[in-house]
Amino acid sequence: MPKIAWAKHLYNAYNSIKMGDNVYDSNGNLLGQNDGFRARPTHKSPGSVCLVHKGKFIWISGDVEKRENGWAVTDTCNVYNSSVTQ
Repeated sequence: MPKIAWAKHLYNAYNSIKMGDNVYDSNGNLLGQNDGFRARPTHKSPGSVCLVHKGKFIWISGDVEKRENGWAVTDTCNVYNSSVTQ
């Protein structure tokens, strides 16, 4: 039986992740839940999405992949931990 290669469907985090959506790392660990805050795209950035996990803010920017239980960051997605807490 021949092997079939399926292409990944990647989406821009800014345009795809909605308020309340969960985002996971590549190992399936929860990074956080979108609190509704986003930073607009510019000519230098594809836009960013703010996540909250255990009272800490995490910003992600780049491509994500849709999963059954939320979204997963890809190798091209940047993750920024903030020192600010809720």
